Amino acid sequence: MLLWPQTQLIAESAPESDKISVGVTADNAPYSFLEGRALSGYSADILREISFNSGLEFEFRAGSWPELYKAFVAGELDAIDAISYRGYLSDKVLFTEPYHIRQTYLMHDSSRPVGPIDSMDDLRDLQVGVVENMFYVPFLKDQGINIVTYDSILALVRALAFGWVDIAIGPRLSLDYHADTAGFHFLNIVGSAPFDQQSLEDLRIGVQKDQPELFEAIQAALKKIPESRKVELLRRWQEFGGAQTGDQPSLQLDEREQRFLQELGPMRVGVVQDYAPFSFRDGGRLQGLSVDIINRLADMTGIQIIPVSGQWADLLGMFREGRIDILANMSMDRERLSFTQFTDPYYIIPNVAFTRNGGVELNSIDDLRGYDVAITADIFYQDELTQRLGNAAKVFTSQEAMFQALEQERVDVVVSSLPSGNYWIRELNIPGVRIAGELTFENQSGEDLRFGVQTTLEPLAEILNKALATISPTELRSIENRWLGAAMDNGSNEPSELTLSTAEKNWLEQRDYTLSYCVDSDWMPLEGIDSSGNHAGLSAEALRLFSERTNIRFRLVRTKTWQESLDAARDRECDLLPLAMKTPERARYLNFTDPYLQVPNIVLGRIEAPFIEGLGDLREKAIGLVKGYAFAELLKYRYPRLQLVEVENETEGLKLVQENELAGYVTTLPTASYHMQSQGLADLKVIGRIPADWSLSVATRSDQDLLLSIMQKVVASLSEQERRNLESYWRDVRIEQSVDYTLLWQVLAIALLGASLLVYWNRKLDRLNRDLAVANDTLARLSVTDNLTQLGNRSFFDREFRKSFQWCQRNETGLAVAMVDADHFKTINDTFGHEAGDHCLIALADVMRRHFRRETDRLSRFGGEEFVIFTSYHHPEEVIERLDRFREAVADSSTIYSGKSIHLTISIGLATGVPAPADTPAEFLRLADQALYAAKQNGRNRLETRTVKD
Repeated sequence: MLLWPQTQLIAESAPESDKISVGVTADNAPYSFLEGRALSGYSADILREISFNSGLEFEFRAGSWPELYKAFVAGELDAIDAISYRGYLSDKVLFTEPYHIRQTYLMHDSSRPVGPIDSMDDLRDLQVGVVENMFYVPFLKDQGINIVTYDSILALVRALAFGWVDIAIGPRLSLDYHADTAGFHFLNIVGSAPFDQQSLEDLRIGVQKDQPELFEAIQAALKKIPESRKVELLRRWQEFGGAQTGDQPSLQLDEREQRFLQELGPMRVGVVQDYAPFSFRDGGRLQGLSVDIINRLADMTGIQIIPVSGQWADLLGMFREGRIDILANMSMDRERLSFTQFTDPYYIIPNVAFTRNGGVELNSIDDLRGYDVAITADIFYQDELTQRLGNAAKVFTSQEAMFQALEQERVDVVVSSLPSGNYWIRELNIPGVRIAGELTFENQSGEDLRFGVQTTLEPLAEILNKALATISPTELRSIENRWLGAAMDNGSNEPSELTLSTAEKNWLEQRDYTLSYCVDSDWMPLEGIDSSGNHAGLSAEALRLFSERTNIRFRLVRTKTWQESLDAARDRECDLLPLAMKTPERARYLNFTDPYLQVPNIVLGRIEAPFIEGLGDLREKAIGLVKGYAFAELLKYRYPRLQLVEVENETEGLKLVQENELAGYVTTLPTASYHMQSQGLADLKVIGRIPADWSLSVATRSDQDLLLSIMQKVVASLSEQERRNLESYWRDVRIEQSVDYTLLWQVLAIALLGASLLVYWNRKLDRLNRDLAVANDTLARLSVTDNLTQLGNRSFFDREFRKSFQWCQRNETGLAVAMVDADHFKTINDTFGHEAGDHCLIALADVMRRHFRRETDRLSRFGGEEFVIFTSYHHPEEVIERLDRFREAVADSSTIYSGKSIHLTISIGLATGVPAPADTPAEFLRLADQALYAAKQNGRNRLETRTVKD
């Protein structure tokens, strides 16, 4: 690197002759380094302190150490920073006293510990990484140590993280700084280097021998810096990356942004459920670094978060369709900018190549040629890799599946983020995996984790940016250490230690360790009040655990409805709600712990009702929900055209659905299962899934901050086994029939009548069983049948397509997937009306059934005027011929509606191939869709084909 020119000055007001030129190393972070054109670091801070104390104006010139030292010896610099005292230089250089003595340390990967290093002998069997030209390199060579040199501390730290060396040697501050900055929290200092005096390095300022006055001024100014100030500056760079350690500024929003947040409804946030340690589901709850950060942003902004978990490809599709508002772990690329506002990155992680092949180095895409490479579906570099590698790029729907394929030798290389890959290697216990190199995509050195925000939600992205910038370095480091540290605990089966502060204990003692609470009286199996007036359900079990852990006695305040319980909490008649979801309205009078239970959110309907893709399908229809439930706020905001009917309790809501007064009823899966079992509701079914789960916490009265602190500690102390037990409480619910033995004598007294009734009951039971069988058959048929065309619906496709794919994969048989789309269908609807359009679709389905009647043929309506045909084959030409005959039959026929003849043509996109072990159903469907697009572009009323395997 060349020295910066004379124009790069720190102080511009002084005349040229008054400026002191000081050489400062540009690549010695965090002691000295460049951020843009500004000099940063601990040494830079010391030099600025000296400038302030002396009145000298420094002109910093940055470069590499060899360049700087050469310029200093040649007299081109007045002074040089970070030089160590050497006797042979004393006739040329005046050395100040040291402003910092740094010890040389050893760093290792705690997942590959090297054991104690007490002497040079302990290093002899290790690959030892060092920065070239360090003063101790000759000493190590003389001792016969097997060293590998790197050109910078950053390169050295990455080599250790990737497993290329066993141990790294360098200054502790620099090693820790670069490890933290790169996200390598599994790298830890193992001890000081066993070099005796060779391991100490003194940092001083060197001044030209012929400038004694300058030397005296710098020396005097250096002595004026208190040791406490040096310690503060060092700690700032060691622990906080250079940021101030004082109070962070609060979140400052302008009037427009404040008004926007006040009018903002609940936000559905997509979170990948298998992207550990950034986001993953464990023990029934979402957790990880990204989850902690979005929760912190919600606390700072007041936004209500509704988590939506799933696979990345599914979540990205939902985000594009507007079904979720914010998407976590989203990297920015050009294509996504068309439909996404991006926040600044909250974390950047390297993408590396994992392999079980020894000795290979993979540092670029070209290096991957000749290998089968696994990547995650819809990752930001998918298009770049598939274009460059073709069929060698294998797309998987989950991280776990990729690493299972690596273990089973179905792929040679897995490309993944470093922390996530390390997690799955440990989780699956895969032997012999190594990192072959770091990869760069689209000129990005790492994967930038951001929050993607719907473009319609301006200015939410900027608000989140301001909140991200306000998170203190201390708090951010705490979050990172929690999830990225080497000893990351993904869940213990033992409860965490619970320690209450003196203030918390005193607060409980003043209340005789007794807290009052309210529940929903009719929300079983989650919670309820039984016929004896006692608290029952999952939340009763949770309170039992809480009581055992703290000796707190929980006293039930009985209410008749959930709304009464909310009113009682608002009026301070009860201290807490054991199972509640946070909403903006409730946050005015309640505080909430972290969620400890998540349950699915569903829509119930009558058995003959069609399945729905989302609540938008029920616009203008009456939808029931218990009064006061959290999702009432979400639904009113998100679906204003729904006719939301608030009912008093679950029983009333289910009854109104049975009586056909409600088109649907929003509830949780546990409560729906419970009532359908206990009441024998065979005429109801689940008709849809709402893309947002109930995140249930303990809610405490907002005027008692110590109560929130106590309950947060209690919830945090739950072990993963206890959380799983609570979740299984509702999953394994059983309905027990009680027997009233007091009526036994009456039964015996009328035995004869009982016998007669038994005959009657058997006949009635037979009839009921027949009716139930018919209902079940109806349910099974309707659940997978499109209401209009009577072909399979999307649920049918999702189930049968995967089955057909797996059958063909196992039997090495060809699979054909054809996407069929009616040409210019909008014109037909606009010209003849939607009823005529529906008539055409029914006729099209009839033609399809006549041409595809074989046992392996599967037909489904994919949505609108689009259909999918999939089948197995022995010769692809046969499938192409059948599809062409079908296309011609549609074109040659016409549909008569209201006396008018309507002609319809279709375009078909076909994908064929024999599914390989690494192939996915999505790959076949994607190629069929591409072929269909080509058919549309090339004139319509035609068939285009694509082959999955050449």
